[in-house]
Amino acid sequence: MNLKKWFVLATMAFALAACGDDSSTGGGSGNGDNPENPESSGSQDPSNLSSSIEWILPNDPSKLWTGEGTEANPYELKNEEDILTLANEVNNQAVNFNGVAFKLTADVSLSKNWTPIGCVKGQSNRTFGGIFDGGDHTIKGLSIDDTASFSGLFGYISGAKIKNVKVDGASIKAGSYVGILFGKAENAEIANVSVSGTLQGADFVGGLGGSISKGNVETASVSGTVSGTGTVGGVIATAISSTIKSANNGAAVTGKTTVAGCVATLSMKSTVELCVNKGNIAGTQDVAGVVAKASEATVKQSGNEGAITGEDNNMSSVGGVVAVGSNSAVLEQVYNVGAVTAKTAIGVGGIAGKFVTDASMKNAFNQGQITAEGSTNVGGLIGKAETCKITAAYNAGVVSPIANAGSVAGAHLSTSETTSVYYDAATKVAPVAELGEASEAMKTADFLALLNGVEAVWAMDAGKYAGFPFFTWMN
Repeated sequence: MNLKKWFVLATMAFALAACGDDSSTGGGSGNGDNPENPESSGSQDPSNLSSSIEWILPNDPSKLWTGEGTEANPYELKNEEDILTLANEVNNQAVNFNGVAFKLTADVSLSKNWTPIGCVKGQSNRTFGGIFDGGDHTIKGLSIDDTASFSGLFGYISGAKIKNVKVDGASIKAGSYVGILFGKAENAEIANVSVSGTLQGADFVGGLGGSISKGNVETASVSGTVSGTGTVGGVIATAISSTIKSANNGAAVTGKTTVAGCVATLSMKSTVELCVNKGNIAGTQDVAGVVAKASEATVKQSGNEGAITGEDNNMSSVGGVVAVGSNSAVLEQVYNVGAVTAKTAIGVGGIAGKFVTDASMKNAFNQGQITAEGSTNVGGLIGKAETCKITAAYNAGVVSPIANAGSVAGAHLSTSETTSVYYDAATKVAPVAELGEASEAMKTADFLALLNGVEAVWAMDAGKYAGFPFFTWMN
């Protein structure tokens, strides 16, 4: 395959310039993309620049790597030098490699402070759009110590496919839009990847990636530690019009605002599916085990098993699964078994802290203890329920016996509807309209039938989940 005939669009100025961070792109805190639309940055696609001209690809890829760049015969990345060459072509020569295939053919140890593949400079995006197959090999020694945004193994990808990649023992300290695998992704497909290490950033910090829009992540795992300021997720910081499936987090995650074990903000018809958090999650405002803020989005067949802690903030919502579910958010077959602790929060729940604006929950259970001294609207399932529907759910977790606390919901406004919602009578903390059941009665086939009367998704095993019902997908 002769790639000399490729043409790319670029201005002569940025074709010769080195890649670097620029605050004018909106990469930093306060000036960057917002969680609802991270595509609104000031950076533009180079193909839209009026001063663009056509020029021949500066380097013949066949002279840089072995292979032909097809999926059948990809360019081979055998060592650190080969990967550095790829970064140089993308960052300094502005080559997107759209549809071109690369494959890692050996484990690689990186010895230098890493420059991410793909970045933003001024008004130009230099993205990677090819196919990167890690071949199930491991990349070690990924180290970044910089204030720049768009950081990770890949800084900025668009139209790319990244698969079969393992990154072990990464150490990253950077600005905004930061992840161990990627900083920002658009129209990208990410599959069968795992990352571990220490990650520290400002805003939009995710263990796997900082931001993904109109893309998909399937089969991913994260371990280590993840910390940031705002919009911090164990797997992804913010997902817009995207699907995150089978992406689990084992990392400890800390931040200030909007902090979650899997995805911090989920919006615009995005979906989180089959995602479980096992890491401990702590933040100041809006903290949750799976998704901190779900707006016009779906969370299904997912749950939390880590400890969730919301620090002192009287504007905060804290939930085992979701902190805030709003704007027709949907929760289906979700659970929490981790302890949920909050101080002076406005809504605290085993499943959701605040559930409002036509949100719906069908098939859910909480077994985690809810401790929320000083908080208001504290519930075994939901802290504050308003204009929402709850169907086929139960709480078996102990709730702090404080004012404005309930075995199901702390504040259960008349605009909310409940059907087949139960609680363990031993956890009763306030008079509620829902149905209290004795603990042993909730471990019987009769109770299982009550839940499955709505939808046959529940199972029971005396040796699992303390004998209470759980979901068939959890087997």
